[in-house]
Amino acid sequence: MDSIVTYFNGEKFQCTIGAIASMILIASSIFFLFQQKAFLKGMAYATIPLSILLLVICVGVILRASTDIERVTTFYRNTPQNIQVEEIPRMEKVMKSFNIIRKVEIVFFIIGLALTIIFWRNELIKGLAVGLIIMSVSIYTFDFIAESRGEAYIQFLKSL
Repeated sequence: MDSIVTYFNGEKFQCTIGAIASMILIASSIFFLFQQKAFLKGMAYATIPLSILLLVICVGVILRASTDIERVTTFYRNTPQNIQVEEIPRMEKVMKSFNIIRKVEIVFFIIGLALTIIFWRNELIKGLAVGLIIMSVSIYTFDFIAESRGEAYIQFLKSL
């Protein structure tokens, strides 16, 4: 049962960090929008929507974590078959979604890299490209950690 609590608390902790980082990025990006530098404005155009998306996802995970702990620990104590019927299939969907998300993050990175090379002299597009690169690498790392934790959790569930 400790593995269940550890998994969801890990998700909550990581998403708390993600939410704080997102708010800092959003605030910084809004500041960048008021600067007279096209590069900074370009970065803001990339970081604001992706930071808002990350913030929404993180807040959702934070709000659900306690309910998820209660739900799965109840399964564990009272109806262990529900772990096989509900929690493992749910986690398998989550793990499959990481595969799709990872591909999208790689595409954003490649687009950012290509834009940087193609539009090297255009400060606005170069800023947008650098913003895409920074955000795609950051979110990829964030998701890699979450996916690793998810793998350990699903292996625990399957061992029950």
